Amino acid sequence: MADDFWAKLHHIYSNEDWITKPSLFAETAIDYLPVSGSILELGAGLGQDSAYFADHGHIVTSTDLNIDQLQKLAGEKFAVKGVDLREQLSFEDASFDVVYAHLSLHYFDRHTTESIFDEIYRVLKPNGILAFFTNSTSDSEYNTGQKVEEDYFNTEGTLKRYLNVESAKQFAHSFEPILADNNGETYKDRAKGVHNLIRFIGKKD
Repeated sequence: MADDFWAKLHHIYSNEDWITKPSLFAETAIDYLPVSGSILELGAGLGQDSAYFADHGHIVTSTDLNIDQLQKLAGEKFAVKGVDLREQLSFEDASFDVVYAHLSLHYFDRHTTESIFDEIYRVLKPNGILAFFTNSTSDSEYNTGQKVEEDYFNTEGTLKRYLNVESAKQFAHSFEPILADNNGETYKDRAKGVHNLIRFIGKKD
C-alpha cells in the first residue's frame, strides 16, 4: 500500500516544473557539508537532490522505498538502493560523511523515528553531518485527522509527524546543532508565502 502511495505521488511530482531543480533545503545544506565525501540520502524521491550533490563532487548513495523513478535520473551519477526506513539500514558502521533527508523522516511513530536516528548515527563517520528537513507543527494541516500520538496524525490514510525546533533537537540529541530553525520552505510553499518547515543540520558528537 505504501508503495502505491509513493508511486502515485512521484508521478504527480514528475510533472511539476520544480522537479528538475534541487530543493531549497539542498541549496542551503550544501554550504554546511564537506567539500567532498560520501552522502547517504534517505527517501530521495525522484532524486533531484542526489543529482545536485553528485554534480558538486560528492559520492552519493540515493535511497527510497520506491526506486523506479529514482533510477531514471541516476544513470552513472549516483548509486541507488531500495530502503525501507522502518528496517535497519544495510550499511556498515561509519560508512558515510553525510546523511541527508528531505521530507522523509516524519512518517513514523516515535519508536520507529528514534530507531531511524539511531541508525543514522551508526552509519555516520565521526564528525559526520546530519541534515534533515521535516513538516512543522506550524503547518496548516497540523492537528487535523486522527491523532495517533503526540504530534503524529492519520490524515486521509497518510501518517505524518509534525516537528518543532525542540522536538527536532530531541530526536537528533546525539548531534551538535549547527542550524536548527523553522524557516524552511519548498517551492510549493514559497509560492504561497509559507516558510515554517523545520531545518536541522548537526554534527555527530
